[in-house]
Amino acid sequence: MRSGYLLALGLAFLSVPLLAQSNDIGVGYSSAHLSTTSSDGSDVKFSSGHGYSASYNHFWTGHLSTDFAYTSLRSNGHIRVDGENVLDLGRMTTKVGTAIAQWHFKRGGLLDPYVGAGAAYVKGGTLNSSDLALSSIGSVVIEKKWGWAANAGVNLNLGHSLALAIDDKYVPYKPNSTSAASPLKLKLNPNILSAGVRFRF
Repeated sequence: MRSGYLLALGLAFLSVPLLAQSNDIGVGYSSAHLSTTSSDGSDVKFSSGHGYSASYNHFWTGHLSTDFAYTSLRSNGHIRVDGENVLDLGRMTTKVGTAIAQWHFKRGGLLDPYVGAGAAYVKGGTLNSSDLALSSIGSVVIEKKWGWAANAGVNLNLGHSLALAIDDKYVPYKPNSTSAASPLKLKLNPNILSAGVRFRF
């Protein structure tokens, strides 16, 4: 009898964190600032990237969660000399996947700020343009890389199942680029700002 009582008490204790678990699915619009790479008197410059993001967030406690996100961004690249565009690099599609542990300061409140850090995988793709085809450079292949990400944001909770979100991620990304010309190490380091909605269940 006593052992059954203790077993029931233990099961009730274990069920507390399970009851506290919940999930978020988020979608949003994303933009990103990309760094400029300088080399031999010229700059490789990409415009701000624009695209979308999608995420899945699982809460283990009222404060701790794990967030898995995917972001796709498009930006136009140029080689610049003295601040002027001299060669069109074409469009770069940057795909960023992140797995981040987040700490939420006030999940039950109207405003829920959070910070986090984790792993990132970034794919820059291949650059093609008529300018590249006519030059000695040709197509440019940008290296895929694993790295890390820093994260901060805030949720505006509109109810138990809906929130508006602003999320910022900084992802250090310095890939090698290869082409018919000399290889070049790019400094892209996207800082991704997303705004969207989160649905909870």
